[in-house]
Amino acid sequence: MGRATVTLDKKIEIKALLRTESSQRQIAQTLGVSKTAVFNVSQKLKENLPLFNVSGQGRKKASTKRDDQRLLQLCKRDRTKSSQLLSSELVLSNGKHLSARTIRRRLCDMGYNSYVAKRKPLRKPAQRRQRLFFAQTHRHWSQEWNNIIWSDEAHFEVLNRKNRTFVRRLSTEKDQPFNFVPRVQGGGGCVSIWGCMAGGARGPLVIYSGNVNGSAYIQIIEEALPLFIENTFDPANKDYRFMQDNAPPHRSKYAMKWFEDHDISVLKWPPTSADLNPIENLWDYIDKELRKMKPTNVIQLQQMLQDIWCGVTAMQCQSLVDSMPRRIEQCIKSNGGTFSKY
Repeated sequence: MGRATVTLDKKIEIKALLRTESSQRQIAQTLGVSKTAVFNVSQKLKENLPLFNVSGQGRKKASTKRDDQRLLQLCKRDRTKSSQLLSSELVLSNGKHLSARTIRRRLCDMGYNSYVAKRKPLRKPAQRRQRLFFAQTHRHWSQEWNNIIWSDEAHFEVLNRKNRTFVRRLSTEKDQPFNFVPRVQGGGGCVSIWGCMAGGARGPLVIYSGNVNGSAYIQIIEEALPLFIENTFDPANKDYRFMQDNAPPHRSKYAMKWFEDHDISVLKWPPTSADLNPIENLWDYIDKELRKMKPTNVIQLQQMLQDIWCGVTAMQCQSLVDSMPRRIEQCIKSNGGTFSKY
């Protein structure tokens, strides 16, 4: 934290009270400053020194400008390294001994603070082009997004819910590749769920287990999806489309034939575009709620997932769907790349 800085105005107040022959303890209590600050002002008055701090005053820095530059180079090589590791590498690099606390302070002074890395994928050039094409094609959609049935699968673990990676970066580097890491599965049991929503309507939550192929995927949605469509959309409305990502079970011949047989149009979706799917935010919301509830076994986790899902309001769903124009603009702005804000 460092010591608090006493402003010049506060020093002038201390000077005025010292002339009233008040004790330094009383002055410190009255003005809410330390006794050391009052003593230092008193010494400056005795020596006829100015109250403001002169250049070069204070303790000498433990590192030079060249040391700071070397430290920044080591930090940029691996943004996830701790201050202890950076301190050790600096010693091996130029023999400079700096504590981990000093390392953190120097990096923070240069603007490199620690942030939690985003659990989102990196994308190849071809994937970025497909994302950009999708965004430009649907750039002028507004109410049309209410006719999209958003769906996705998610997996929630009982343990290791706070498996986070910290990255040291500038506040302006939130969309750089080093700020994104793949999701790591935890332990203690896992529950897989499928859900959907459209506009302000929340669909059913389906809990399933085991590996998913084309036929297993259809078994998950064959009862939930047609019933949700029937309850959500007017019979005269044939403009709705079903959104699913490009997972192999979704693109299988078995699954696509089922959609065709049930007269359900599928929205063509760009690859690795979870950030464009608003239902992903519901998974984040559920994950945060689970951290508060702290399940201890799979049965508890399943019940908590059902309870949290039932508590999702129509306003939450509609707000997420209304964010689609912003997501599209962010995708275009990043040229089809990864973005962290919607």
